[in-house]
Amino acid sequence: RGVGRITVLLRNMPEVPHNELDGALDANALASVSASLGSTSVASLSRVVFQDGDLSAFELSMPSASAGEVLAEMSVQPADAPVPTTASFTFTFFDDNIALSCFECRAPSSSGAQFRVTITNFLISTALAASDQITVTFGSEAAAAVTILSSNGTLTVLMITPPSYECDSCSSEGGVAAVELAVVSRTDASRGASSPFTFWTAPVISTIAMDQLGLQLAVTFDHSTNRASMSSSDRSCGQVFADETAFAKMSGITAPKCVWATALTLNVFLGVSATLVPGDKLTLKASAVRSANLVSPYSESKATSVATPEFLKEPSLSVSGPTTIDQCSLLNLKAASDSPRPPDFAWSCLNHAGLDAALRAFTTSQVALASGTPEMTDLDMTYEIGVTATDMFGSLSKEVMFTVFKAAAPAPQLYFQPASVAVTRDLMAEVRAVTVFSQCTDTKSEMLFQWAQVSGPTTIPAQYLGTISQLRIPGGTLQAAATYVVSLTVSMSDDVSKQSSSQMVISVGSLPLIARIKGSASRRQSTRSALNFDASVSTDPDVNAGANQGLAYKWECTLSDGKSSQSCRDTTGALLVLGATSTLHVAAERLPATTDAPYQFTVTVSKAGKSPATYTLSLTLVTQDIPNVELAVYGEFFRQKDGSIKINENSVFLLTASCITTSPKTQSWGGEVALTAPAFTVSTGGDSLIYTGEGSNALVAGASYLMTSFCTVVGEEETVVGSAGQVVVVNSPPAGVPCRTCMVDGDDTTCITSGEPVFSLLRISCDNWADSDGGLEYRFGYQVEGDDKDVVFDWNESPSLDMRLPTGTINLAAQVRDKLGALSVIMSSTVEIGAGGGGRRRLLASPNDIEGARASYSDFSAGGRRLLMQSSFNWPGAADLLDLELLAGNFDELNNMASALILEVDSQARDTTLTPADALEQKEAIFAKLEAAAVAVNTGHALSQGYACTSLNLARTLSADAAHLTPVLVDRLLDHVGLLVGDEHATVASLSPACAASALAVIAHALRATASHNRTAGALAAVVTRFEAGMVATLRETAAGLIAGQAGEMGQAWNVSVASVARHTLAGRAWASAALPIDANAPRDHQVGYVLPTSFASDANLTDADVTVLLAAFPSPPAFGDITPLAPIVTLLLEQKGAHVPVQGLPLAARIRVTIPLSPAHRATRGMCVYVAGGSLSSSGVSTEENDDGSVTCLTTHLTSFTVVPRGAVQDDGSPAPAGGGSPSTATPSPPPPTIVASPGTADEQEEEEEDSSGDATLPATYVEMAVRLPLSLLDFTSEKQNGFRQGVASVADVTLDEVAITAVREVAARRFSANSRRLLASSVEVDFWVAASSLANAQRIAAKLDVASLNTALAAQDLPAAEIVRAASVQGGSQSGGEDSGGLAAEWA
Repeated sequence: RGVGRITVLLRNMPEVPHNELDGALDANALASVSASLGSTSVASLSRVVFQDGDLSAFELSMPSASAGEVLAEMSVQPADAPVPTTASFTFTFFDDNIALSCFECRAPSSSGAQFRVTITNFLISTALAASDQITVTFGSEAAAAVTILSSNGTLTVLMITPPSYECDSCSSEGGVAAVELAVVSRTDASRGASSPFTFWTAPVISTIAMDQLGLQLAVTFDHSTNRASMSSSDRSCGQVFADETAFAKMSGITAPKCVWATALTLNVFLGVSATLVPGDKLTLKASAVRSANLVSPYSESKATSVATPEFLKEPSLSVSGPTTIDQCSLLNLKAASDSPRPPDFAWSCLNHAGLDAALRAFTTSQVALASGTPEMTDLDMTYEIGVTATDMFGSLSKEVMFTVFKAAAPAPQLYFQPASVAVTRDLMAEVRAVTVFSQCTDTKSEMLFQWAQVSGPTTIPAQYLGTISQLRIPGGTLQAAATYVVSLTVSMSDDVSKQSSSQMVISVGSLPLIARIKGSASRRQSTRSALNFDASVSTDPDVNAGANQGLAYKWECTLSDGKSSQSCRDTTGALLVLGATSTLHVAAERLPATTDAPYQFTVTVSKAGKSPATYTLSLTLVTQDIPNVELAVYGEFFRQKDGSIKINENSVFLLTASCITTSPKTQSWGGEVALTAPAFTVSTGGDSLIYTGEGSNALVAGASYLMTSFCTVVGEEETVVGSAGQVVVVNSPPAGVPCRTCMVDGDDTTCITSGEPVFSLLRISCDNWADSDGGLEYRFGYQVEGDDKDVVFDWNESPSLDMRLPTGTINLAAQVRDKLGALSVIMSSTVEIGAGGGGRRRLLASPNDIEGARASYSDFSAGGRRLLMQSSFNWPGAADLLDLELLAGNFDELNNMASALILEVDSQARDTTLTPADALEQKEAIFAKLEAAAVAVNTGHALSQGYACTSLNLARTLSADAAHLTPVLVDRLLDHVGLLVGDEHATVASLSPACAASALAVIAHALRATASHNRTAGALAAVVTRFEAGMVATLRETAAGLIAGQAGEMGQAWNVSVASVARHTLAGRAWASAALPIDANAPRDHQVGYVLPTSFASDANLTDADVTVLLAAFPSPPAFGDITPLAPIVTLLLEQKGAHVPVQGLPLAARIRVTIPLSPAHRATRGMCVYVAGGSLSSSGVSTEENDDGSVTCLTTHLTSFTVVPRGAVQDDGSPAPAGGGSPSTATPSPPPPTIVASPGTADEQEEEEEDSSGDATLPATYVEMAVRLPLSLLDFTSEKQNGFRQGVASVADVTLDEVAITAVREVAARRFSANSRRLLASSVEVDFWVAASSLANAQRIAAKLDVASLNTALAAQDLPAAEIVRAASVQGGSQSGGEDSGGLAAEWA
């Protein structure tokens, strides 16, 4: 401490002149005496004590120094001495401060185990009791016990037992009571020491708040807990709460689930049909909850009341039902609320006393008035019906008005689904009308639809106001914060005076501003690096992306100590001044390092007419020079205001981390969940983390997780780590009572779960479901027990679906999802559907005239058709019922009905009730209706992902039995798939893997059926062309919904198909190889696979973009003439940015390897690799390696469809074998066009047309070869347009039509969409063709005529768009095989 003086006695030191009285040195002698104590301290000479002969004594003033022993030196140098005389000695500094320290200065508030304390320079006697010598206190409380373990002059050791700190005057905050631990001498109160000490109190429930829907509780504690020792997968509420009365009320049909969102908050998801209400008290379980550091005592078993939501939500309410009825109709209205507990409803009529009196008797969600609606006495009148709902909290909804017009004349009935439309500008405005024929007339004709805009601030484009029952207006079309009114008029085609009209209000809300700072919301950075924050990614969602967002910016920086916040100050102590632009720059070394709390940088974005939005970034600054880490998120998530992302349990998302440093680095990931779980994949370099979600159960709904990317740099002097984190919140799925299925028979008191096939109507209902995110949608489906074909219908806002079902034990399924896509569990139920006897043909009674009309029409029409041979089932009546849905434009109901009929056909065909011919006849009739509906939906720009997937699922079911497919039906099915997957109006964002699986299954069924049809080369080429077109379209549509690192597998049974679409980053090279099992039950080696060479990326000129790969196998290939493949057809395709990767003709350094297993029956046969070229097979450019495991590896230089045939079946020189077998042919089959609608006629007629349409495919001795590009899609370039193209070329070249042949058509610019809008950007095909010439001179004249101007003039005359020259006309001589260049689309797409 620099206290005191010492006297140093020296021998043999020179004499120093000094004053004998006071020992002061003479002025001239001061510089001659010095003393040092260690390397840093210098002592001051106070005086010379004496000098007597050879002894000298000097007094030194002691400096301040650290405790410990040092080497001291004393030097004396008289003025006349050339060098000093020095003596050295050791010296010890000691610390005489009294200091107290303890290893862990903390204890539970209930008292705790004794702990050891050390005190320096506090000597006490070990022979006396501690209480006689010292007092030990914890704040105002005395220690429970004190024992002296040891004491000497420098150190005293005590063992202290703390007291209980739960007195009335004892206070704590956030679970912590901070006090002074003091040890004081009883004899001298000035002697003693103290140290901070913490008592940890047991966690206490601050609040139990019920959410606004009564679905869940948020239990908040006053400080972090041990989460009741529950693991992340444990959801039992019995580990937290005592089993008392209120605990039982949390359960219902199902048990409650308890999930710790954080260590502070427990989310309780109440069981279905729970009866817990605000005011009920929940009691913590004893010995369950304590502090997170496990120091506090356990929380008491104390009861806490459930609080009413702080802000009560007004119940939402909607009404559905017909808006027009006539004198023969009944009236069914249904109100729907978002309350999971049934609210009380009040119905009324504002303008008719009689109806008002009748409606007031209804207090549930449904109103049913009998046929003829006698309560509605006035005709040609609009009745104004109102309804309100009161929820469990007593909140009253606004009155919802619904109008019903009762017509005097017969009129079709009309109602909308949903009953009202409220969207924001970014969402699709979608509604469909359900129509029903009037029962007042027996006449049933096609219904005509016309949508029109009534009002609105902008004009709705005409293509969306179509002539079908559906209205779909894409996001971005309507103006925000506006109201549009559209009308739909429905009339009968045979008498347009019989019509109904209704209006629909579309409310377009205003989206709030979105504030964001680019990068992660939690960062760790060095003070030596400049800070750069970019908020330009903030948006006004009501303004188009890329346009000026019109935002104003304000930045703030604060520091918080947990109680209060203060503005940030720089290293000089001055307030940090921030700018008002979209970016913020803070120079390096401007801010000091953080200590306990991080800096909070907040940007506020504002705009006139909208509420400001804020976003806060948490920044920890350290003095070390650490690397900066920046995070980016991709995939399925919703970004929240605090920077966290909200996902669903089954979501897929990708985190990428860039580490900014020039030094060698190591990247890794860490989190509050095991990232080694199968659901997580960390890239090889550690720069990305992908969560695949599906079926993983790795993340728990209701919980939140911090996932952190670390970047470690090992330097010569130190190792530094930079990091950035992303908080992931897992969305909770909707909750509600289990769905139930009952017969629609007009009796709500009983539930009948059996009925007649097809003619009975069963309703599956999911009432009283709710979710805090809102926007609930419902999906239904079923499967016949013993049949592996499943039927799945589109997602819909209606909580119920009326279904017609086939014969058998039917397993029904229902699922609910919220606005963000969180899925409920799949709920199942079973019904029995039997034949019920041949005499009962009518539809069972229904409580609404919609179904009554359908029933009467089926009865009315049933007599006009023959009954099929052995079947007692009323097939004519069923067909009429299907016709009715098509005539009424009810396409969803049509799909519903068709699914039941398809499965009924299969059922009766299996038990031979139907002959194969009858089964085929029925399926052709059913498909004709499905085909017509799909064309209408597509023409009306109303094709949705859901409709496409449902239709593809039905096509898969219909085509499963090859015996029920004719060549004509195969072609129509492939066109049907092309229409649904091709998505010519770009109204479908992407296809799910399950949907793509259905498409591929239809293609596989078509191939399998074609194998038994013995079709000609031209007809087979048509199938293969559609096959590959469907593959490419499926690849693109499925890939659009994937993120890098995600694969969508589409597995089917052995006799159908297996496929996988995967998307990968270029750098990761995961795209370079893959394998796919053909059958889950087959041996591990029974799989297809591929390996691309190391140099492929550079050889194929791949760009730095994601690579998408389609690998598919079709185990039932068709015969190509006399050649039957020994193995599946395997297709391999690569794309980047939505366009095919061209490989053929590139100088690949090494060849591509495609491995194909031989079919089990052909393992002993020696095979050779070939690729599919239109209706032929070719081995050109492909070589074969035979493997020991019964597979072969094809080595190739292009990507297409491959298979294996017997050795010698195709010539080794590469020329394709002819379709009919025999010797090689010079014929070059030209691929027929991928027409969308098949031409009518027999199979033979159609095959003749296909062959004729391609012209003479034999190469002449001399010809002109050329290639052009047309701005058409592959599907748009129909056979009619191809013939028109040939006629245009023939007119320019002055030759006959037969002298022009198209050799290849390929799509080179696939449909590509912008990342935000998915709008169509480009589409084109390249067309290769030749023109025959009689001589070399004639060929030269033709080539000169084929210039772009002349060609485009001729094409315009054929109503074709202008062409662009890809390969100029060139003269070729000699007859030759087409080889790869004439191999059709299969080769050319590569």
